[in-house]
Amino acid sequence: MTTTPSLEALLRIGPFHSALRAAIRRRGLTLERLRLRLAQQDVAVALSTLSDWQQGRVRPVSPKSLRAVSVLEELLEVPPRSLLALLEHAGPNGWPDVVPGLMPGFNTNDLEIVSRHDRVFVDAERHASRVHVRMVVRARQDGVDRFYAHYYCDDAVRTSEVSHEPVRNCRIGRSARDEAECVTVEELLFDKPLASGETWVFEFLVHDPARLDTVEYAHGVRCFLAQSLIEVHFDPAALPADPHVYLQDWQESEPHRTIDLTLDHTNSLHHFEANVSVNWVGIRWKWM
Repeated sequence: MTTTPSLEALLRIGPFHSALRAAIRRRGLTLERLRLRLAQQDVAVALSTLSDWQQGRVRPVSPKSLRAVSVLEELLEVPPRSLLALLEHAGPNGWPDVVPGLMPGFNTNDLEIVSRHDRVFVDAERHASRVHVRMVVRARQDGVDRFYAHYYCDDAVRTSEVSHEPVRNCRIGRSARDEAECVTVEELLFDKPLASGETWVFEFLVHDPARLDTVEYAHGVRCFLAQSLIEVHFDPAALPADPHVYLQDWQESEPHRTIDLTLDHTNSLHHFEANVSVNWVGIRWKWM
């Protein structure tokens, strides 16, 4: 992943909370200032509600809330109905009838990601050809029974060549692919609907016939991730140089380097991050 979406892209593909947060940042307004400007338009919204909306904890769905979003569009100087449209795209299970940018699931907010652990395997050809993902999630409402796995491949690979393999406690449902954006979306179905507050553990593999040298791997964080663990395992014939951790938010044009890493005795790297609120957390390296 080399770039992050602009505000214009977020207004097109979502998710709503990321587009709202990016629009607020572009205008340079604090949430308190935004609350006061809404009040001047006779729209009362609590500061905590605005915070929940931009963090993805709550979606505005009531007529009163949708009226507030309409006024927000004026105050934030974004095109009319651009934020409202993002709220309308997703159906009850997050899979729109017409997929905007083939990105289903981006507007769902029914699962809390408690923990995500990705193990990336880089082969002797310097390609990250396999990723093993283990996730712990908690339902925010009754009836949640699926997770949307979004995966970005390099532009030398056709998305039809990327495949997901269920390992434990999930099975493949529908899929969507966008060749222009190099992204695949797989619907991973649970064995049962979850009750609100119930947790679920599941695992899956991503098989990627990468043809370009892999130089990074990152988690995309839609709103908040309590625990992120990334491990990268290198073949002895392809050892990296200058490995380091990076973070990047939507509004940043370039990632910022945070921690230098060192290979262990198994030719592996790892990084654990708690309470992740930036949009990307990853490991990057060069080749000797």
